[in-house]
Amino acid sequence: MDRITGIPRGVVVARYKIRPPLVKRSGITGWAINYAVGCTHACPFCYVDSIHRRYPRRGLEDLIAGNRWGQYLAIPSNLWEAIRQTPWWRWRGRDVFMSSSHDPYMPPLAVWARRILERALPAGINVILHTRSILYKRDLDLLERYKDNLRIHASIATLSRLYKVLEPRAPPPRVRIKVLKEAGARGIRVGASVSPILPPNRFNRDVYEDLLEIAGLLAEAGVYIVYGEPLHPRGLNLELLREVLGDLRLRGWDRVAEKLFTQAMEEYGLNAVWLG
Repeated sequence: MDRITGIPRGVVVARYKIRPPLVKRSGITGWAINYAVGCTHACPFCYVDSIHRRYPRRGLEDLIAGNRWGQYLAIPSNLWEAIRQTPWWRWRGRDVFMSSSHDPYMPPLAVWARRILERALPAGINVILHTRSILYKRDLDLLERYKDNLRIHASIATLSRLYKVLEPRAPPPRVRIKVLKEAGARGIRVGASVSPILPPNRFNRDVYEDLLEIAGLLAEAGVYIVYGEPLHPRGLNLELLREVLGDLRLRGWDRVAEKLFTQAMEEYGLNAVWLG
């Protein structure tokens, strides 16, 4: 296996064996390609950590139990073999999410993301690439070649300085939207997920103005759809958020957030879908 690069300081890395095929059923997205446990973006709102803690992969129990979210990452030692042993043709014409439990293009995984896409896209799988990273920019040559089988969704939480707290190791949101626009200019279908939409706080006091600015930039990027989500309190994520934001007034916020999101997206004629 290639030497792992892009590991932030303080992140504990482990190896495990993954069983092919890499395309598996997902209760969240239907079909999904997940090839790691953990994530280095360290977003405190993420609820995937609660899933890992409730259903830890065998052999990784101590890794997960002994580290906070964002401080652990497990990568298969047999990932290349699993890629080669996956009968990609079985999912020809199906929508497959990449990925539902980690960012497929976080720095330690970017090289593997391309290797997977080099197999999945030519096989005719309809890949929905969902990421907070911009490293897919290096693979736009490949992605453009198979643009009829691909959708790229950038995940954006906010344009305010709140992003430094919510997405401490992800690229700045404006850069993410800029790269998304580059992909769209190549004829690749691009979309976005605005999540989580949090109540007003000391880092972002005017949520609607923030959403309006996001909508304007996404409209310029040519997105075909925008999904909106509130916070989904699960596991320790609410506790982690309160460590950096203080108390959050969440009661009744979902309905308010849906209204603000829908109004802001409609202001720019965007196709908006609320996933509350």
